[in-house]
Amino acid sequence: MLKLCIMEVKEYKLGEDITVFYVQAETFPQGIQDSFKKLYDIAGGFEGRHMYGITLCLGDELVYRACIKENLKSEREQYGLKTYTIPKGTYLYTTLNNWQENIGQIPSLFDALMALPNVKKQTICLEDYAADGKMLAMVQQA
Repeated sequence: MLKLCIMEVKEYKLGEDITVFYVQAETFPQGIQDSFKKLYDIAGGFEGRHMYGITLCLGDELVYRACIKENLKSEREQYGLKTYTIPKGTYLYTTLNNWQENIGQIPSLFDALMALPNVKKQTICLEDYAADGKMLAMVQQA
Protein backbone atom coordinates (compact mmCIF):
# COMPACT_ATOMS: atom_id res chain seq x y z
CA MET A 1 0.00 0.00 0.00
CA LEU A 2 1.37 3.42 -0.97
CA LYS A 3 1.21 6.01 1.77
CA LEU A 4 0.99 9.58 0.51
CA CYS A 5 2.66 12.23 2.59
CA ILE A 6 0.92 15.59 2.52
CA MET A 7 3.13 18.17 4.09
CA GLU A 8 2.52 21.76 4.95
CA VAL A 9 5.35 24.00 3.76
CA LYS A 10 5.89 27.36 5.41
CA GLU A 11 8.45 30.16 5.18
CA TYR A 12 10.85 31.03 7.96
CA LYS A 13 13.07 34.10 7.93
CA LEU A 14 16.38 33.56 9.67
CA GLY A 15 17.44 37.12 10.48
CA GLU A 16 21.07 36.45 11.31
CA ASP A 17 23.74 33.86 10.64
CA ILE A 18 24.03 31.10 13.25
CA THR A 19 27.46 29.78 14.20
CA VAL A 20 27.54 26.12 15.14
CA PHE A 21 30.32 23.67 15.91
CA TYR A 22 30.06 20.17 14.55
CA VAL A 23 31.14 16.58 14.21
CA GLN A 24 31.06 15.36 10.62
CA ALA A 25 29.63 11.90 9.98
CA GLU A 26 32.24 9.44 8.69
CA THR A 27 29.69 7.97 6.27
CA PHE A 28 26.38 9.22 4.89
CA PRO A 29 23.72 8.38 5.88
CA GLN A 30 24.89 5.44 8.02
CA GLY A 31 27.16 7.53 10.25
CA ILE A 32 24.61 10.20 11.25
CA GLN A 33 23.66 8.73 14.63
CA ASP A 34 27.31 8.10 15.51
CA SER A 35 28.16 11.75 14.77
CA PHE A 36 25.50 12.92 17.24
CA LYS A 37 26.73 10.44 19.84
CA LYS A 38 30.30 11.69 19.44
CA LEU A 39 29.13 15.32 19.69
CA TYR A 40 27.10 14.45 22.80
CA ASP A 41 30.16 12.90 24.43
CA ILE A 42 32.45 15.82 23.53
CA ALA A 43 30.00 18.52 24.69
CA GLY A 44 28.95 16.68 27.85
CA GLY A 45 25.32 16.36 26.73
CA PHE A 46 22.72 18.38 24.89
CA GLU A 47 20.84 19.79 27.89
CA GLY A 48 19.95 23.42 27.20
CA ARG A 49 21.61 23.29 23.76
CA HIS A 50 20.14 23.99 20.32
CA MET A 51 20.95 21.13 17.94
CA TYR A 52 21.03 21.09 14.16
CA GLY A 53 21.82 18.61 11.43
CA ILE A 54 23.24 19.86 8.15
CA THR A 55 23.59 17.98 4.89
CA LEU A 56 25.65 19.70 2.23
CA CYS A 57 27.39 18.84 -1.00
CA LEU A 58 31.19 19.07 -0.95
CA GLY A 59 32.45 18.39 -4.44
CA ASP A 60 30.63 15.26 -5.58
CA GLU A 61 29.94 14.02 -2.07
CA LEU A 62 27.08 14.56 0.37
CA VAL A 63 28.29 15.10 3.93
CA TYR A 64 26.39 15.32 7.19
CA ARG A 65 27.29 17.42 10.19
CA ALA A 66 25.80 17.00 13.67
CA CYS A 67 25.83 20.51 15.14
CA ILE A 68 25.31 22.50 18.32
CA LYS A 69 24.80 26.26 18.37
CA GLU A 70 27.86 28.01 19.71
CA ASN A 71 26.99 29.88 22.93
CA LEU A 72 30.47 31.20 23.61
CA LYS A 73 33.25 31.93 21.12
CA SER A 74 35.67 29.81 23.13
CA GLU A 75 33.55 26.64 23.01
CA ARG A 76 34.74 25.49 19.61
CA GLU A 77 38.35 25.86 20.68
CA GLN A 78 37.64 24.19 24.02
CA TYR A 79 36.22 21.12 22.25
CA GLY A 80 38.67 21.25 19.35
CA LEU A 81 35.87 21.28 16.75
CA LYS A 82 35.36 23.19 13.52
CA THR A 83 32.56 25.72 13.05
CA TYR A 84 30.04 26.22 10.30
CA THR A 85 27.84 29.25 9.72
CA ILE A 86 24.19 28.60 8.90
CA PRO A 87 23.40 31.45 6.51
CA LYS A 88 20.65 33.92 7.24
CA GLY A 89 17.84 34.20 4.73
CA THR A 90 14.44 32.78 3.94
CA TYR A 91 13.93 29.06 4.36
CA LEU A 92 11.09 26.78 3.33
CA TYR A 93 10.28 24.22 6.00
CA THR A 94 7.97 21.50 7.12
CA THR A 95 7.63 20.10 10.63
CA LEU A 96 8.24 16.48 11.59
CA ASN A 97 6.65 15.65 14.94
CA ASN A 98 8.11 12.91 17.13
CA TRP A 99 11.16 12.86 14.88
CA GLN A 100 12.90 10.15 16.91
CA GLU A 101 10.12 7.70 16.04
CA ASN A 102 9.95 8.96 12.43
CA ILE A 103 13.61 9.12 11.39
CA GLY A 104 12.81 7.14 8.25
CA GLN A 105 10.63 9.99 6.96
CA ILE A 106 13.44 12.57 6.95
CA PRO A 107 14.92 11.72 3.51
CA SER A 108 11.51 11.86 1.81
CA LEU A 109 10.73 15.22 3.46
CA PHE A 110 13.94 16.70 2.07
CA ASP A 111 13.33 15.12 -1.35
CA ALA A 112 9.90 16.81 -1.43
CA LEU A 113 11.30 20.16 -0.28
CA MET A 114 14.13 20.04 -2.82
CA ALA A 115 11.59 19.39 -5.60
CA LEU A 116 9.80 22.70 -4.93
CA PRO A 117 10.30 25.24 -7.73
CA ASN A 118 11.54 28.10 -5.54
CA VAL A 119 14.44 26.34 -3.79
CA LYS A 120 17.95 27.80 -4.02
CA LYS A 121 20.38 25.74 -6.06
CA GLN A 122 23.13 24.12 -3.98
CA THR A 123 21.13 24.74 -0.79
CA ILE A 124 21.91 22.99 2.47
CA CYS A 125 19.37 20.65 4.01
CA LEU A 126 18.96 21.91 7.55
CA GLU A 127 17.44 19.97 10.42
CA ASP A 128 16.46 22.27 13.27
CA TYR A 129 15.74 20.24 16.39
CA ALA A 130 13.14 22.30 18.22
CA ALA A 131 11.51 21.61 21.57
CA ASP A 132 8.81 19.00 22.20
CA GLY A 133 10.22 16.37 19.84
CA LYS A 134 9.75 18.51 16.74
CA MET A 135 12.22 18.80 13.92
CA LEU A 136 12.01 21.44 11.22
CA ALA A 137 13.22 20.20 7.83
CA MET A 138 14.46 23.34 6.06
CA VAL A 139 15.92 24.38 2.68
CA GLN A 140 16.88 27.84 1.48
CA GLN A 141 14.43 29.69 -0.71
CA ALA A 142 15.75 31.09 -4.01
